Amino acid sequence: MRKTIFYILLFFSLNIFGQKFIVLDTDTYDLIDSVTFILYNDDKVVYTNVTKNNSATVIPSNIKYNKIEFIKTGYKTSIIKMENLNEPVFLTKEYIRLDDVVVSSKKNEYIILGESNRIRHSRSRLLMPELTFGTIFHNYKNNLNINHTIFYVDKVKYKTAYKIHFFEVEESLPFGNLQTLQFNQNIYSTDTLYLNSKQKNRIEIEHKEDILFKENTKLFVYIEALYYLDENDKKILPKNKDRTKLKFQLSNENNYYSKTFNTTTSEQSANLTNSNLRIKYDFANYLFKTPHKRILLTPAILLNTTEIK
Repeated sequence: MRKTIFYILLFFSLNIFGQKFIVLDTDTYDLIDSVTFILYNDDKVVYTNVTKNNSATVIPSNIKYNKIEFIKTGYKTSIIKMENLNEPVFLTKEYIRLDDVVVSSKKNEYIILGESNRIRHSRSRLLMPELTFGTIFHNYKNNLNINHTIFYVDKVKYKTAYKIHFFEVEESLPFGNLQTLQFNQNIYSTDTLYLNSKQKNRIEIEHKEDILFKENTKLFVYIEALYYLDENDKKILPKNKDRTKLKFQLSNENNYYSKTFNTTTSEQSANLTNSNLRIKYDFANYLFKTPHKRILLTPAILLNTTEIK
């Protein structure tokens, strides 16, 4: 309740001194710096300036105008009416990013998919027995074969049985702060695998079977916790603090999807939503700034692939 009141007061206080806006990238929801904007009144230029970096831009309240034009190299020019300047302004790139695949070793011809950023040790998350969160991978290259899955865990206390699942998915178009996944098919699930007590950090699983990652498709990967075993290999149900946790890393992408939890109703959402996109939108829409990089996270999962020629 207090947070809601804060946002309402902030919104009205911002508008006392003139309209404010922030310019975001349509695809990533990242703030675009140094955008030229031109104010028109009946097609006559009345004001020109450049947006501020990492904060809201204020339009002087004494300027009369009825439309505004946004110009930035590499983006399509956009013109909107004054009355529509009440939410973040989105600009679309003039080009399509071809791929974000990183070639890790030319000698072995491996292609690593995923981010490799600093681990946030305080933000690990329990492996769950149901589909609760995971990360999405894009293949802008040719058909790929997934050879290894690499992930990072906190120190394991009890032997943990788990599976890794690979789903072909599609992302919905963002609507405000909401973007969801549509699951098309489960292309592969591993047999039951085990994390042994005291294992920690990097875990690498070799896949003996071919796992096809088709060109121009997206895969959602999540790790399912099945059960726990004590030192005598008997099934147990540990307390949450003793269960196995997946490490998270800092993220530059919008690839982390998770179900949300309603603190009022204590219910979990039915759909997985794009976590980082939601955070970026809310910061822009309510606070007129970008979130600190430590807030944007993603599961520490990588795919080691080779191109199918």
